[in-house]
Amino acid sequence: MTDTPSESGDSPPHASVRGRNRSRVRPRGKLLKAGVSALLVGSVTAIAGCTATTTNADGDTVLKVADSFAATHPIGRSGTKVFLDILETEGPVANLQIEHFASGQLGKQRDMPALLRTGVAQIAAVSPAYVGTQLPLSNVGDLPGFTQDSCAGADAVREIMQPGSTLFEAELLRQDIHPLWVAFIPGYEAMSGDFPIESVADLHGKIMRSTGGAADRVVDVAGAAGVSMPLGDLYESISRGTVEGTLASPLSVTPYKLEEVLRYSTDGAQLGSFTATYSMSHSEWLSMTDGQRALMTKASDAAQSAVCVEINQAMETSKVAMREAGVQMSEVKDTDRAAWAAIYGTVQQEWTRDLESMGLPAQQVLDEFSDALARAEDQHGGMDQ
Repeated sequence: MTDTPSESGDSPPHASVRGRNRSRVRPRGKLLKAGVSALLVGSVTAIAGCTATTTNADGDTVLKVADSFAATHPIGRSGTKVFLDILETEGPVANLQIEHFASGQLGKQRDMPALLRTGVAQIAAVSPAYVGTQLPLSNVGDLPGFTQDSCAGADAVREIMQPGSTLFEAELLRQDIHPLWVAFIPGYEAMSGDFPIESVADLHGKIMRSTGGAADRVVDVAGAAGVSMPLGDLYESISRGTVEGTLASPLSVTPYKLEEVLRYSTDGAQLGSFTATYSMSHSEWLSMTDGQRALMTKASDAAQSAVCVEINQAMETSKVAMREAGVQMSEVKDTDRAAWAAIYGTVQQEWTRDLESMGLPAQQVLDEFSDALARAEDQHGGMDQ
């Protein structure tokens, strides 16, 4: 299984990072072992030792922010805006200036870690699903069967990515990545154009577009054939019947008017999430003053609080819009929940097995994420699971 996605935040809410005019059926069972092994061996020496920060005429440090989300995306209009507003307002006092490059101006989602390593940008929106060979452990937050609450999910992912954690020391530090704040889009569902989805069995043999990363594993375990294509192409593909359905968040449906061609969707299937980590070069982080790091932390805390509320609200708004457009959203029944839960367990087990076979501490990272999520859900009061 290759944990490489076909969606990005480059245009709301995601767009392709692979062949814009091509779709591809993925072979089942293909692992990312070779890519991960090569990157882990060479990652430390590949990290650029120097950063490309500049100073302005006043002697302020200028930080370039590489963003893949548009200002109209729920992440862009909430978390990113709050983050930038604080840095732009209070940055001069800490001798910081910010230059923001939105909507993939500096690179696509798959380019973000390289932009940090090479110093092209000092802050970037890094989504683990898009760089599975570089950040396979960081994809833990996208696995199915976890929370429906964006705030709890984001807090848990952020906690297990901090310096000193297993995930940070085993993976992020090797890639010179220092996470600042997290945007967590939960609630991936199975959706279709012309067949009802009442149970897992309804997906068997269907041609389903998936979002990539952990979602590819979900499609395979469900017995469907996975197709990779840009979300913007799905409208036509569903209309023509060349693709029968998709895994997607309701948040991704309405911006592309997919509610006009989708007729059925699960509700509460918990088939995965999408994680975006706004990160900076760890080398750059260490070079900052205490005051600059304190300001960066303040802006990050505010951004994460804002974005999770926005995502939770936008999820509900999108579901209402889908229902009003005639999409039949079937709530997962108690009698069917065990079958969906079996998918969660199998995907998590295979993910753990594959990464452990490469010498990566996947089980420890998964356990730490589960524990952090339980604490976060207690703090946020939890949502219906």
